[in-house]
Amino acid sequence: MYHPFSSSAKLSCLILSSIFIFFSCGGSSAEVILKKGTSDNKKVDSTIIQTPSIDTLVDDIASIIAGLKPMVFTNKKIPDFDRLTYRVQVEKDWATVVKHKINPITQWRKKNIPSEDQDSITLFYPFAGADFLYANSFFPNCKNYILIGLEPIGKFLRCDTLPKAEMLNYIEKIRSSLYCSNNLGFFRTESMEKDLNQTTLDGTLPLIAFYIKRTHHLIRGITYFTLDSAGVTVDVKADRTPIGVRIDFCDSMQLKNQSVYYLSFDLSDKNLNGHPELLSFAKGFGRHQIFLKAASYLMFNSYFHTIRNYLLDNAGLILQDDSGIPYRFFKTTVWDVTIFGNYTKTIDLFEHKFQPDLEEAYLKQETSNPVPFRIGYNVEFNETNLQLAKRKK
Repeated sequence: MYHPFSSSAKLSCLILSSIFIFFSCGGSSAEVILKKGTSDNKKVDSTIIQTPSIDTLVDDIASIIAGLKPMVFTNKKIPDFDRLTYRVQVEKDWATVVKHKINPITQWRKKNIPSEDQDSITLFYPFAGADFLYANSFFPNCKNYILIGLEPIGKFLRCDTLPKAEMLNYIEKIRSSLYCSNNLGFFRTESMEKDLNQTTLDGTLPLIAFYIKRTHHLIRGITYFTLDSAGVTVDVKADRTPIGVRIDFCDSMQLKNQSVYYLSFDLSDKNLNGHPELLSFAKGFGRHQIFLKAASYLMFNSYFHTIRNYLLDNAGLILQDDSGIPYRFFKTTVWDVTIFGNYTKTIDLFEHKFQPDLEEAYLKQETSNPVPFRIGYNVEFNETNLQLAKRKK
């Protein structure tokens, strides 16, 4: 049966078919339960509490990618995993992320986003790519995260069985592709097109898994899917051109279950009008919170008005930088908008997207609301802006 891990280009199809098994999260007709290292329940005070199973193979592969020691599926070709240069570098990278991003974002969120909005059932994040990091940092308690990007979904490599040189090459490619996100606060589209269309690193899945593991979660399983005409997910094998992947995960105590959906989808009007199932899928989650950053100012254009209008019609709260929905669309009769940081210009590439009305709003505010972290394009000149729009009741 097909296994949603891809092989190195050097491995033959014959070897693949002999060592790969299909796995997915609970509910799939093709599910394989990994008995060894799988947690099915806990015993507390003689009472059995049922907990979801952990797909140990998937979780361990993600751990290796994230520079964490796997629990069961170790690579016997690499007995010195703890001393790998890669692992040391990732620890250093991540310490910077925690210090300069996660910790200050957490403090800012607790102060500025109402608690009931932090616990939204669903966060919808268009133009996200693999950015689970910021989605989870701003909205850590969502039941569902919906991330949309143009980048392919991709597969995992079997890091537990690859030869050492191939494995190190693979995971270093992942670390390199995360550089902009970890250091600047956004993915560069052109870089992603190159980084995530390689024989080995062929999509966003390993990057999302990296962030899931690094934010102290366990992976329950993954499921590839497509959408029917009504926007309902239909599970498919990875080789059947899926439109998306669902990663089910939970906290380290296995008490809180969450899912992230990544869909490779073009959000232009032309594509959405021809494929309305994407917005039907999102709408099926009910009213949701919206997060937008480094969105290339696409919704300033007439050919992205369908997604823009959908967000304005279906959001309870929108957190964004200036590259998301133009400020003029937040009507005062519908939205309460609070602005944060500074806004004086845009980077040269998008200078024609500067918003005088947003600049005026910043000039008129009586007290400034600082942003204690770097996010968005304007970090290029040490400036950050955010707008928090909450729908009036």
